[in-house]
Amino acid sequence: MAEEERGQVPAAEGQEPEPETQIAEGQEPEAKTFDAEYVAKLRKEAAEYRKKMRELEKALKAKEEAELSEQEKLQRRLAEYEAKLADLERDRQERTLKYEVKLKASKLGVVDPDAAWKLLDPAALEFDEDGNPTNIEDALKALIKEKPYLAREPVPSVSPTNPPRKTAVFTRSQLRDPAFYAAHREEIIAAMREGRIKED
Repeated sequence: MAEEERGQVPAAEGQEPEPETQIAEGQEPEAKTFDAEYVAKLRKEAAEYRKKMRELEKALKAKEEAELSEQEKLQRRLAEYEAKLADLERDRQERTLKYEVKLKASKLGVVDPDAAWKLLDPAALEFDEDGNPTNIEDALKALIKEKPYLAREPVPSVSPTNPPRKTAVFTRSQLRDPAFYAAHREEIIAAMREGRIKED
């Protein structure tokens, strides 16, 4: 403080110290002095630099915050797109699964494939690594066993050596012909029982 009052200022931080001169024994070192005008000028420059530094720090902080908010916006949009993509993928998988179930149900003779789709327990299905179902047929067979009304009545198998009887339809005019009636008497009686006689 006393040095400042006399106009002497110690070397400022960041300034390189002047090379020391060798002092002989018994001599006192010379003190460096600056005039008051020079010191005031240095102080004013230092204050301006401090002010500029604070402004730059403030601007840098504002820029970082703006960039951060922009990055947050981008992250939010990315999350929204990922959610939409997941929904679309789930919808696609459900449609594919529904198609596969209905196709297999038709092949297994299910009367109403839509009903089979709605009644099928999704927990009963197993999937591979790619998300494709692996046991639709087994699950449908279990469903048909549990609810047999879903399946059509099995068509009796026809033996090639014993072909089925032809189910002929007869008209009233044929029944009035005595020769025709005599030749087809058994078939006509069976047709009457089964309602295969039509008016002409």
